[in-house]
Amino acid sequence: MNQYNKNQKKKIEYYLFINKFINFIMFDGKKEKASTIFFKSLDLLNTKLNLQYANNFQKQNTFTGLSASYDKNTLQLLFRALKNVMPSVEVRKVRVAGATYLVPAILSKKKQENLAVRWLIESARKRQNTSRYELAKCLSDELFDAIQGQGLARQKRDELHKVAEANRAYIRYKWW
Repeated sequence: MNQYNKNQKKKIEYYLFINKFINFIMFDGKKEKASTIFFKSLDLLNTKLNLQYANNFQKQNTFTGLSASYDKNTLQLLFRALKNVMPSVEVRKVRVAGATYLVPAILSKKKQENLAVRWLIESARKRQNTSRYELAKCLSDELFDAIQGQGLARQKRDELHKVAEANRAYIRYKWW
């Protein structure tokens, strides 16, 4: 019974995350178009991963998503991509005695996820503007780069961490 509850919780977590990702992709209330983009990018990511890594147990670990059946490992890799992009700190501007300092602050788990998803989609849109590919292809490429610890979203995270580390001396001005 306990194993059943863990599986149910994992499926609910997948559904909530998929819904959040689709809502961030959504533009002008066109949720069906956003979900099509998301699932198409998952398909492209799945084919790219199957070409790169030969999965011997693909048929055993399938997860029935909202509209199609996906490899459970693909969704786990999607979470790994998100984890590789999630920032752990942010910098906030604090004004003290006429000077403005960038003060590092630790982020909550929800804010980390939101920023990571937002950065992934933003970098996919930038990639789409500079290339001739559609958003689903650019999103799958960005997710694949994020899995490997590369890409524009990962660069943004690394830059934020560098700024926070450079300004760690001003942590004493944190009072919120």
